[in-house]
Amino acid sequence: MKHCQACSSEVADVDTLCPHCGVSLAALSPPGEPAEVRENIEDEDATTVVADDAVSAEEGQSDSAPSPTTPHIGSISTGGRKSGLKPLAEGTVLINRYDIVRKIGGGGMGAVYLATDRNLGGVLRAVKEMVQSHIEAEQQEKAIEDFRRESMIHSSLDHASIPTIYDYFYDETEGRFYLVMKYISGGDLAGRIRSAPEGRIDERTVAEWAYQVVDVLDYLHNLPTTIVYRDLKPSNIMIDGNTGKIMLIDFGIARSINQQEKGVTAVGTMGYAPPELFSGNVEPRSDIYSLGSTMFHLLTGADPQSNPLLIFDFQKNPRPRQITSQLTDQMERILMRAVEYNADARFDSAAEMRDVLAQHIQSLRSGQVSYGVTEVPQAVGLSHQSVFCGFCGQRIVATDMFCAFCGSRQPMAQQGVHVQAYRGAADTTAKLVLLGTDSLDSPAYTIEKMESLVGRRDPMSNIFPEVDLSKYDPQTKISRRHAKIWRDGPNFLVEDLGSSNGTIILSGASDTQKLQPHQPHRLNHGDKLRMGDMTLHFVVN
Repeated sequence: MKHCQACSSEVADVDTLCPHCGVSLAALSPPGEPAEVRENIEDEDATTVVADDAVSAEEGQSDSAPSPTTPHIGSISTGGRKSGLKPLAEGTVLINRYDIVRKIGGGGMGAVYLATDRNLGGVLRAVKEMVQSHIEAEQQEKAIEDFRRESMIHSSLDHASIPTIYDYFYDETEGRFYLVMKYISGGDLAGRIRSAPEGRIDERTVAEWAYQVVDVLDYLHNLPTTIVYRDLKPSNIMIDGNTGKIMLIDFGIARSINQQEKGVTAVGTMGYAPPELFSGNVEPRSDIYSLGSTMFHLLTGADPQSNPLLIFDFQKNPRPRQITSQLTDQMERILMRAVEYNADARFDSAAEMRDVLAQHIQSLRSGQVSYGVTEVPQAVGLSHQSVFCGFCGQRIVATDMFCAFCGSRQPMAQQGVHVQAYRGAADTTAKLVLLGTDSLDSPAYTIEKMESLVGRRDPMSNIFPEVDLSKYDPQTKISRRHAKIWRDGPNFLVEDLGSSNGTIILSGASDTQKLQPHQPHRLNHGDKLRMGDMTLHFVVN
């Protein structure tokens, strides 16, 4: 048997791909040669962004002699020993106390094991491992410091939704560091998404989970020295199988910050990390963005990692309710505010977001919610907003196309919540009525936006048409991006986007015209659009 270098799992000699993480095994080193180590892996299904950091080596160190329950990882000398990535075997006993049952997770830097505690009658524990293996000296120091910091931070926290840490120690023989904590049996939210129908979870459940998470964030942000979590995402949120409560795990990159601290490591997971994190401007509202991104993923099934940062530019991409129409208007506004590009436009604090979620949960229970926007929100003046340049980190005006300090073009400007995003909600002008279905009432699609995509939903490709015909297209004759309809002054135009089966206009009893791809055609009241096996009746109100 050999081992996958990415996740350390055992694989068969004939395997070409790891059956556990899917990584190619073609580059496995020959016997006797050192294997490469994937650096800075927090979990196997996320892209982690890491930059250089100037973390204080004095943070949490003590001159006193270490004890079994005293943080001492940062002061341990490893003597240059390095261990392989072979996972611990079942039955291995650590420090004559922890019996390894099996591996339950991990990445290239180590693993997480289920273990029993001999000293406490065999109670289950989670043992997190960090292997000091074939890493450059400066990277070793940072990895050890991160692990030590996680131990220091974690051991000082006291919140019902943060797993208790019981022990941490270093195995000199094997060159491995260990952190022993409470075992959470309920699985993480990433697993819940994968097993949920259509890959999304109902609003009330997500709202209740989010309320618990934001309560933890409020606790962390209001400690004497503020702690910013920095890597909030579904795989770092677990559900306690015994209580059903949310548990926040993995404080590996969480850190304490001063109120005005700058230059902090740009570390986090693409899609969930806010824009300012890439400029080193970490602050408590960065966690609010990550929570909003996590909620967006849970509620819509659209993975933010498929289109990092830009997925929340709601001028160019679908708003939450356009992806999942079952969402309430109130939840859509909560999501859109949480993921604002400009931190100043987000909730002022975790406490404010918690209060809003508590009120929303009550409204859900009493049925005092709405579906379909009827109120146009107040426009946001971009000229009075500021954001951070994604290249040099300087504060610039939100409408700037180029940074005034370094001259870099700004590729990720988000426009925030604007009247234009809702135009049509208060002044609907046209709709498409689907003809020839088995429904008692013919399905109708209101043309709300200035430009609407007609096609089939494909969450994996981040395609969510405003006119989603997936339900009525079992033979998949409609293309994912079949056509678009947009408004040009008082007129509506339609354009085939190079669909497989084309778009046909029926303007009268015998007037039929097949559209040429990418050639706009003016629509008139009463026109019928033929797409695949479906006919859509265009009606101007």
